[in-house]
Amino acid sequence: MKVELSFEPQQGLVKGKVTHTFKVLQKTVDSVFFDAPGIKISTASFNGTNLAFKTTKTGVWVYPSKALSWDQIGEIVFIYTAEPKRGIYFIGWNVPEPTQLDPFAVRKQIWTQGQGIDNRNWIPMYDDMNDKFITETITTFDSKYKVLSNGKLISKKENKDGTSTWHYAMSKPHAGYLLMLGIGKYSVATAKSKSGVPLQFWYYPEFPERVEPTFRFSAQMIDFLEAQTGIPYPWESYSQIMVQDFMYGAMENTTATLFGDFFNVDSRAFLDRNYVGVNCHELTHQWFGDYITARDGRDAWLQESFATYFPKQLSKNIDGIEEWDWQRRAHQNAAVEAGKKDNFAVRHTAGGTARVYPKGAAVISMLEYVLGEDQWKRVLNYYLKTHAYSNVETNDLQQAIKDVLGLNLDWFFDEWILRGGEPNLRVHYEELTYANGSRGIEIAIEQIQKMDETIHPFKMPIRVEAYFTDGSSISINDQISEAFDVIKLNNIGSRKIAFVLVDPNSTILKQMSFKKEYSELEMQLKMAPHMLDRYDALVEMRNIPIAQKREAVLQVLSREKHEGILNEAITQLASDPSSADALEAMYANSRAAVRDQVLKSLEPNEANKSMYEKALNDSSYDVVKTALDKLCHAFPANASIYLVRTNTVHGMFHSVRMKWLELSIVNNLNELEARKELSVYSTENFEFRTRGQAFQVLKATNTFNDQVIDALFQAMLSSNGRLAGPASELASHFANTIEYRDRMKKYYQNKNYSEQQKEILSKNIFLFKN
Repeated sequence: MKVELSFEPQQGLVKGKVTHTFKVLQKTVDSVFFDAPGIKISTASFNGTNLAFKTTKTGVWVYPSKALSWDQIGEIVFIYTAEPKRGIYFIGWNVPEPTQLDPFAVRKQIWTQGQGIDNRNWIPMYDDMNDKFITETITTFDSKYKVLSNGKLISKKENKDGTSTWHYAMSKPHAGYLLMLGIGKYSVATAKSKSGVPLQFWYYPEFPERVEPTFRFSAQMIDFLEAQTGIPYPWESYSQIMVQDFMYGAMENTTATLFGDFFNVDSRAFLDRNYVGVNCHELTHQWFGDYITARDGRDAWLQESFATYFPKQLSKNIDGIEEWDWQRRAHQNAAVEAGKKDNFAVRHTAGGTARVYPKGAAVISMLEYVLGEDQWKRVLNYYLKTHAYSNVETNDLQQAIKDVLGLNLDWFFDEWILRGGEPNLRVHYEELTYANGSRGIEIAIEQIQKMDETIHPFKMPIRVEAYFTDGSSISINDQISEAFDVIKLNNIGSRKIAFVLVDPNSTILKQMSFKKEYSELEMQLKMAPHMLDRYDALVEMRNIPIAQKREAVLQVLSREKHEGILNEAITQLASDPSSADALEAMYANSRAAVRDQVLKSLEPNEANKSMYEKALNDSSYDVVKTALDKLCHAFPANASIYLVRTNTVHGMFHSVRMKWLELSIVNNLNELEARKELSVYSTENFEFRTRGQAFQVLKATNTFNDQVIDALFQAMLSSNGRLAGPASELASHFANTIEYRDRMKKYYQNKNYSEQQKEILSKNIFLFKN
């Protein structure tokens, strides 16, 4: 498919020519349908001659003068125009250029989002996952802007009319939803992986200092994924481009990932939230999603679950084993929460993101555990090679395990992929003396999940460990498969039990209730080898009186490294005056999330005020924001001093500045100027996350004026639901005040909105109430 394009961005107009080269699959074909909703076809031709066509609401039918036959090769060409509302987005073209240097000010861009079936809105095409083709794009646009598309840049031609023509081409086939365009004012940084893959990082030229923290670890990720899969990066190059107002996190277009510029971080913002995980997720898709592509939506997990699994694996290399464990647990928790609402399977089309992303990733981790790491990698390599540049189904992965290892894991796929639900285990143990005088431990494991025609007792390999007060331990690897199983351990020497673990380090996706005495929890918190088991013991101690657990929890602060367990300990100690000094000492921790938790858990007072004041200069924007908020509320008489000290700190999406403006208003410090500045941040002069932050503060401070009204209505009409939704909620909130409601109704009535715009706004009922 070759697409030749030009645009009139102020009107959101696409002018295109698309050439489809095809081979006939059926014996006789007398008509062909192309997806093209709302596209105006000017002409159609077949092998250079006019082609009869008929447009419908969803596309265009073409009728060759002579029926096509098996294996015939041909070209169908459309010349067309479109004014799409989906698939391609024209950002900032009707807004003045920003006058100040601001990473969150609106920019003029054109970018696309094809997944799931949205490229059809600007290209007449076959738009489904189950076919692949080689694509070419030839784009002519204003020379002041750069253009990125899939594949290799074949040529760039400067035209006499002040435009440039950019010609990109793929060398291998990919699914149509992965075709992309990104147009804007960019600079391009370059790098190479160890294997020589050329990388391009498209960034905003005014902010070169953000390139390294934004794209950190990108080259290493390619090396990592090549090692994990045994498959070299399967395309000619890899680019990443940041865009504004993107409605998701990022999109894995083949060779050219597009991501929201809310990940365009500086070195300080990197500490709070960064692009690393999403970056690896999208890069993984270059193998799982682009190189091999699910045949239809039922097998989306073969793309998204793998792209969620591999960033978790990468975290082990970058942040260590405990972060890997923490992310595994997060995936398990998300799956369990979804399972409390319904029992849809991973492969069920109604399963939702919790099944396709975190649950699927958790299941892949269990599959790796069942097979072993080396065998799992061997299966993956075979699976990818066998289906290179093709479509796949769940059975293809099952069959790969059989072909490579001679193992039949149909039982695993049946209970974890094809059926829903998760095991819910109730556990207890007893110490027994047998007739021969020997002693043992019997661990009873009952599966108490609700059973029905689709959910049965789960079959699982499971490990059980018993730890003793003398520091020794025993373990057994066993299997459970019934509603009630008993696992036995021999206690040679009649040692005293400290605690027992079932499924140590949380290998199995499950719920589990296992009541333990405080003495067992305390020993588990101190002795368990894995952080997750120590964390679980600490969580179970939440309702234990502080006097009883204080020393044990304080030891966590000095012994543990991971922020998850540290933050749990900080929370449990927060209300204990005797632990105040130890908590304040934790502010020295290198992890921004730990420092922030210390500030949030305590309340400022004269004794610890200096710690909070020091935090106003912290490297983390989140920490600065927390400290400023807490100090101004605790010491309102000093608010002006704290606001002066933080006057130049803005943070991501101006989040610190928004808090600064809110506190200025609340404390009656330059209130009018603060409300004026806040209103500006709500307008279309800024990207959607900045505007969303402003909406929250507008509500908190009851700031309402004509500029806010205009901003809200413009936002409610946005194609970005993450902007339109909060705008509608804020407008509805303001409508509870009669004066504000009347002003918004008058604004609406004075506008000459189109019928489509009126339909979008019609969900705001307050506009139509008397």
